[in-house]
Amino acid sequence: MTGVHENASLLCGKDPVYYTNTIGIVVDWVIFLIGLPEVCLAFYALLRLLKRDKAAPIFVINLLLSDLIQIGITVVFIISRFFDATFRPFARARCIARLFVRLGLTSSLGFMVLISAERYLMVACPVWYHTKNTAMLSSLISLCMWALSLAYSILDYFSIYTTFSLLVFSIICLFPAPFLVVFFTATWKSLNKSMAMRHDMKHKRRVLGVLGLVLGMYIVLFVPFSSRNLYYSLKGDNAEDTEDSVRDLSGVLTSALVYLSPLIDALIYIFLRRDIRDTVEAFPCCKTPLMKLKVFQERLTDSSQTGTALQLS
Repeated sequence: MTGVHENASLLCGKDPVYYTNTIGIVVDWVIFLIGLPEVCLAFYALLRLLKRDKAAPIFVINLLLSDLIQIGITVVFIISRFFDATFRPFARARCIARLFVRLGLTSSLGFMVLISAERYLMVACPVWYHTKNTAMLSSLISLCMWALSLAYSILDYFSIYTTFSLLVFSIICLFPAPFLVVFFTATWKSLNKSMAMRHDMKHKRRVLGVLGLVLGMYIVLFVPFSSRNLYYSLKGDNAEDTEDSVRDLSGVLTSALVYLSPLIDALIYIFLRRDIRDTVEAFPCCKTPLMKLKVFQERLTDSSQTGTALQLS
């Protein structure tokens, strides 16, 4: 069967067609060159603003950590492409790197669900959220999520049944779907019923913005990938040769979408801030231009008020 490239990997056996395809090569470079600085900037700005707001979106921080794992491990695949595919050290490195890819993807899905649940509780149960939802509790939940993701990744790494492994991973990727839809719908209804939120349109847009971004990102990036893998894992390896090109191309395209998810995750940070000025002020290099702009605006306001007063007199 075409679409796989034989190598000297011991446990994971074969490289997926994504590894040698031009689309996969381009996507990996985009993830590394654009995604790495983007996620690092979002992570830095988030930590810096936490010192001022004293509010810790633990789940968003962990989501960015999972993105850093996925982006960082891309370096292994980028470098190994400069060597022969059967070169044993890089073949083994790619095999181990896929464990971290699984870890990053599964933990990312888990924290997407936790972020949606947190936004829902913030609206539906505000008293409990502000009194019982401590940083310690969120940290313990995050540790449990990391432990579950790592346990699954290790089991998947040592799995010798490729088709069964793909089936399990497809089910795991589809598992968050009902939760994300329910949390978005329930939060939207709670916001409409809440008297406090009804007049605070900015806060309402921020809450729905986070949930809408998470749900939209999951539908666009993860659903095609998991649906395609579920279909071919159930169909088995008895496909005709004419279907190989469709199988390979669909695998490359859906994998590329999933691997681009860290570029979208960083946008969640924007919806946690009150406005664009609040976001820009997180970076020290932007404070001086903002101060100069503020002084310039105040001078313009003063001069316009003075001119109006002279005309009236």
